[in-house]
Amino acid sequence: MSDSEKSPEQLYNTGIAYVVGNGVVQDSAKGAAMLKEAADMDYLPAVRDLGILYLNGDGVETDYQKAFELISKTAAKMDVNSIYHLALMYEYGKGVEQDLYQALKMMAFCVAANFSGADTDADRIEDKIDAQRNANINARPILNLDISDVDIEACCCKPMLDAVRNKDIYTDDTFEGPKLFGADEEGNEIVLDKCPFCGKVPRIVSHDKVY
Repeated sequence: MSDSEKSPEQLYNTGIAYVVGNGVVQDSAKGAAMLKEAADMDYLPAVRDLGILYLNGDGVETDYQKAFELISKTAAKMDVNSIYHLALMYEYGKGVEQDLYQALKMMAFCVAANFSGADTDADRIEDKIDAQRNANINARPILNLDISDVDIEACCCKPMLDAVRNKDIYTDDTFEGPKLFGADEEGNEIVLDKCPFCGKVPRIVSHDKVY
């Protein structure tokens, strides 16, 4: 059977075999060409894995923009493998502007879906966000309590600064907009309508606000 007579699934399976050298002499370029044929037929696994080949430069020239386009297409269909790789692209800014918060949101979805290794990756991304947040709030005036849809952007007093650095107080985007969260004496999560230390009411600002 010629390649032109093969179904998208057959092209995909044969292409993957060539990419990894499973039962055939490894030939990533030949495998990538077969994946492209299957992807042109909108076969989801081929679209995704062709994107991953472009991401890694395996059998094709590295092309982050093309990788992002292909992987985004299959991620939109809730393919967990695609969402995982898209999260990594957002983490490292490959083919898209770096966005650690978007990366963490996507990786958390993969963790919930029990995707292998996603929990470790989510921890790494969260550590990066923590370091970025602490650097930002340490460098900003201690005056107003500013929160955005993704984080606490500035603190109103030293106790609040310490609580945010310790992750005792944090923010989350709810259906009513960004809210400040802490814990009561029993450790239950509660919404805070003001700073528990100085009484300052939080202001909602954009994440890219310049201080």
